[in-house]
Amino acid sequence: MAGMLAPIQWIARLISGATGRESWLIRQLRPAYESTLQLLSAGRGVPWEINGVPFRIDSHYRNRMGHDYDASVALFLSQRVKPGAICFDVGANVGVYVLQFAHWSGSSGRVIAFEPNPAAVEVLSRHVRLNEIESTVTIEKVAISSAPGTATLYRAQADGMSRLGEPNKLLRDRVEPIEVPVTTIDEFCARTGLTPDWLLIDIEGFEFAALLGATRMLERQRNKLGLVVEMHPDVWKSAATSREGVERFLSEMGLCAIPLTGQQDSLREHGLVHLAWI
Repeated sequence: MAGMLAPIQWIARLISGATGRESWLIRQLRPAYESTLQLLSAGRGVPWEINGVPFRIDSHYRNRMGHDYDASVALFLSQRVKPGAICFDVGANVGVYVLQFAHWSGSSGRVIAFEPNPAAVEVLSRHVRLNEIESTVTIEKVAISSAPGTATLYRAQADGMSRLGEPNKLLRDRVEPIEVPVTTIDEFCARTGLTPDWLLIDIEGFEFAALLGATRMLERQRNKLGLVVEMHPDVWKSAATSREGVERFLSEMGLCAIPLTGQQDSLREHGLVHLAWI
């Protein structure tokens, strides 16, 4: 049955391309299609390319694992992450960057995936297992911020827009608050003895709270650490972050924000940036 996967996926792409991914027909067919893929994969996941690299994924999360997911960012990272690198993915969600980091850093690398949402952790764990990268990927079931403790995570199942602080407005009608443990990057590094070569942060507005809790590591890794951050300026206020505070932090740390996804003003517009040492 597994041999039928590719033809069925090809037919689905043809229909989706002709009618639109969110057309009435596609929405009606999607549950049956996903169940069919799940059945035919026999628990091995469906073959799926992300930025040209083949993986296996849970068919229900195809929309989170786009074929061209943050293509410009993936190109930037793929050209710089070396075999053996230690990569921290803060806000790993279901693992689109975890899988790619594991591929780029190879069997001699380490990927630490920080994800506090139990629903996302369940899917992330499945993706790690399906791609047989358990020996290189460690999942830390915690949120990252400026100080250890606990916090309320406003989650909507495994949705990547779940966040601390307050519910994402786009998820408000289906959000569920849960208490999650919080740690800092500095605490994690001190406890484990690990220091990242690459740090990717995407935590829905708490990105600079996470960096404030990483200042000792940043000082040690000055001019060595690769740092990519997804900026969410529209919700910084809920994380007690301001543009002025961000500018001051970057100046003090000797960092500048270089847009990777076409922003004109990286401290005003949502998008991914490379925080480069100056």
